Amino acid sequence: MRLFRIIACLFLGFLPVFASAQVFAEDIKPIWRELRALNGTWFMPTDRGDRLDIWSIANDSTLAGKTVRIKPETGDTVTLELHRMEKRDTSIYLVTIARGQNKTEPVRFLLTIADYDGYTFENRENDDPYKIKYRLLGNRELQLVTEGQKGSRPVTNEYVFEREFSPSTMEFRLRGGINAHNLRGTGFLPKDDFGNAPKFNWKPGWEIGTGLTFKGRGGFISVNVELNLVGRFAQAVSAFTVIKDTSITEYQRNLTYNTTWINLAFVPEITLRREGRFSFLAGPYVGRLIGSRGRGIQKPEENKLFKANKDFKKTEIGLIAGMQLKVNFGKKDIGGIIGLRANLGLNDIDNLYRRYSDNAALSNGRISFYGAALYYSMNLLKL
Repeated sequence: MRLFRIIACLFLGFLPVFASAQVFAEDIKPIWRELRALNGTWFMPTDRGDRLDIWSIANDSTLAGKTVRIKPETGDTVTLELHRMEKRDTSIYLVTIARGQNKTEPVRFLLTIADYDGYTFENRENDDPYKIKYRLLGNRELQLVTEGQKGSRPVTNEYVFEREFSPSTMEFRLRGGINAHNLRGTGFLPKDDFGNAPKFNWKPGWEIGTGLTFKGRGGFISVNVELNLVGRFAQAVSAFTVIKDTSITEYQRNLTYNTTWINLAFVPEITLRREGRFSFLAGPYVGRLIGSRGRGIQKPEENKLFKANKDFKKTEIGLIAGMQLKVNFGKKDIGGIIGLRANLGLNDIDNLYRRYSDNAALSNGRISFYGAALYYSMNLLKL
């Protein structure tokens, strides 16, 4: 009985250790997303020259890296270690190839602990080291601790690196997607004989474009300069009469406007975490109408004098706002982004309803496009 109590006490005493050391399969994905924050260059000055720990995202399941030292005398780079992290099924491994150790053979360490104190990889069959621990101290510092055994003497090494923020980088992106737009009518618009104001309905459309993304040094702020070709469709139902001197013109619209615009946008983008997957963007755009035609009922019918492509002004100014999510569908990272954004025209582009009146007080209606777009973009520089 006494022996049972001793065993029970020992088991309860070590239970927290076992619990903290266990990494469950369902924890792998969020842990892997956290480990991707290692991506970048980390440096630590030493008497023998700067020591750099460099990581890059090879694909959605591999981080590749190396540790190098820069000789202060010549500036030459000496590779001290090659390493990579791998997400395999329900486990995460750290694989290292150290210069002058283990006959330059790779050594595999298993992630055993992931908590607030860091990420611990272990391989008890390897003497020095048998434990490697990474700890991110905020976004700017990385602590690396190794524990090993040389003969009967324990060996512990600690390194503290600072993140090296690289200069601004640029991406050249190709974007394509679908959209839905409608016309927004405000103010006083002409009514038909029954007192009905114009009605507008949503229609689906398309858009393609290119853009340059300039990334800031910290990785939190980017600036997108975009040139887009946008197909906007919207349905309009209205009727009104225009009396000019001795002429009477009956206007009727029950059609879908098929319009094509060239838009130039300047859109700042903010990421809440450095190189994070989610980002938010907002900024202005200016559009130029390059084509407009109507399908449906339009009176007077199209001729040289009355055309649906004369119903809008040529220039539009508005705002864009939305969010983006970085994704990677294959093994190769091509900088894929899925985005959702909305746009709102700010200036009046009406060239139809203003025809009915020469009185400014009665012609204060405004027409503008508004809509939303779902799109995918990729960085052509990574292809």
